[in-house]
Amino acid sequence: MNAHVVPCADLAEYRERADAWTEGLPFPVLSGPSLDRYRSLFPEGELPRVETAPRAGTVISVGGDAGAAGRLLAAATGRTHRVVEPAGLARALAPLAGELVAVVGLAEDITASGDWPGAHGPVVGVVTARDLTALTCLVYRSLTAGAASEDRVFVATHPMLEDADLADTNEFEDILGLGRRRPKLLVLKALGKECCAALPDGILCGRSDPIDAPPPPADPSYRHMPCMYGAGCHRADLDEDRRLPAAELHATVVFTHSCSSIAVGTNAYPHHVALGLGLLEGTAVAVVGALGVHIVQRGAQGDLEDALAEDLPLGRAVERLNERARPINGWLNRFGLLGDPGLVLGLPGGRAADAVAGAAEPAGTAVRRDEEAVRDLAHLSNVVLPRLERLCWLEPGVDALAVEGFRIRVREAAEDLQAPDLASRVAGIETDLAAFQHATAAAIAHDIYVNGWNYGGPSLDGLREVSQRPTTCPNCARDRAALITMRHVVHAGLTVRTLQCRRCGDLWWTSEESDEPAFVLEGALDTDAVSGRVTGLSRTLRNDSEHVLRGGIGFAFAMRRFLGLPPEINAPISVLPGEKEEFTAEIDLVGHQPRPDVHTGVFIAIVNGAYIASSSMMRLAPAGSSEPVHPPETNFR
Repeated sequence: MNAHVVPCADLAEYRERADAWTEGLPFPVLSGPSLDRYRSLFPEGELPRVETAPRAGTVISVGGDAGAAGRLLAAATGRTHRVVEPAGLARALAPLAGELVAVVGLAEDITASGDWPGAHGPVVGVVTARDLTALTCLVYRSLTAGAASEDRVFVATHPMLEDADLADTNEFEDILGLGRRRPKLLVLKALGKECCAALPDGILCGRSDPIDAPPPPADPSYRHMPCMYGAGCHRADLDEDRRLPAAELHATVVFTHSCSSIAVGTNAYPHHVALGLGLLEGTAVAVVGALGVHIVQRGAQGDLEDALAEDLPLGRAVERLNERARPINGWLNRFGLLGDPGLVLGLPGGRAADAVAGAAEPAGTAVRRDEEAVRDLAHLSNVVLPRLERLCWLEPGVDALAVEGFRIRVREAAEDLQAPDLASRVAGIETDLAAFQHATAAAIAHDIYVNGWNYGGPSLDGLREVSQRPTTCPNCARDRAALITMRHVVHAGLTVRTLQCRRCGDLWWTSEESDEPAFVLEGALDTDAVSGRVTGLSRTLRNDSEHVLRGGIGFAFAMRRFLGLPPEINAPISVLPGEKEEFTAEIDLVGHQPRPDVHTGVFIAIVNGAYIASSSMMRLAPAGSSEPVHPPETNFR
């Protein structure tokens, strides 16, 4: 038997040994694949002794099964420990604002608590896993974090992201090599979501079992990847040897920049496919990653390295990341920690990084009074055209010369407000402007279908969050969303608003400048569909303004041209004040045969100069599947 560790055959033995453990006794761990992977780092066969140095903060276990693991972590590090049920976690965390709290529990129990634990005030690290064998080994690894770890940083970056040329690799083959080495910090700047992080030539997968293994039953309200239907990996362009289960990757701490890589408590996909949980079934002691939709911030890596070099506990290091990201991207650059927030890891050196920006002021226009035609012309000049001019910043494909042409026509019409043909000239401008906006919406929809969706385009880096208002998510009906307002640091008139949910992600975006948007797209975020049928995806454009909405509307599946999805759809649209207009995209799943998957789509409308976008998730099941039964979907705007 190993002198420092005692593998336990079952939970009863583990609980008994955990209750009796004191410093000097062999440390109990449940036997399983996670322990076997960790053991592979020690070719001599001797597993390391736990380190019992005190750590700051408190340990809270969630659910009875995790209580023994939490007690061991607390006892070995001199912290107080308590056990709560999932429903009581938020109440237990509320008085601990600002303190370091290690929340220990199975992922399903954390999710049952209703939210990401860090939303309740403390500086939280979630010590979690999909099953108890992995959880007990994670606790053991966190108490032996200094063993078998190379004091170096390894950076893998998708080649299309900024600073890709500074990374150690842009290729999947080099990540496969990390199965043989264990850097102290692995930085993954990749494209992904809850289940994966991807490079062009390979994918890091959250599953720890074979891709063709039958998955455990999951709530049908979750988004399901094709592997959950037995249809293989969603990256159909890759062979199986290009898919690396995250558990097979060696690293002490993993810093992920892909969207929703930390999704415990707010997961939209089953835990069985979660990337963060897969990493914690390997040899990692902690995962620092993005909460929700994420904009990569170049300075974050340097901030984390500096914090580790200063011997800050992991919880304080992640707290620093969030404090420095908040003025830049706010909600869209939030980090969470899976692992013990009291752990001091240490890292030689450290790199500092920072960013600054300036600001400028826009100008306005005035017109003299006249009847209805003059009011319409004033609206075009002061509202619609400035919006379109700002839209040229958000969407590089917008024809700026055409927008300037409309500005010239408005200015020429305003030169003689007593002209007898003023009304017809204004009506002609409105008609042509509506056609231009329809063509712009059609072009954006096509680009989304071919190249993917990137609301904000080149201006995204220049946007800074100026306000964040908590609100109820209209899709999941939980208090875990926020209405975010961002303003451009150079073009102060360029404002973007978005509704984001910690669970559901994007709901909508708009470039309209009012605090309460006067025209919105309403409809269900998640829609079920079955292969071999025609499915209608709908949005209703509601006009709460005093002016007629004119322009175009469209729908496209994001970057799905090569995956067999039908092409984009668009149409002109006009909505009278106080009324609504429905647009339905008929999705032909008879003539087109895409793979079962969660297919991300976007409804976009360019109306009265504003760019509105509304996310859509089509949960496509194979032919022959029964329609899932869900509670009524809540419309969102």
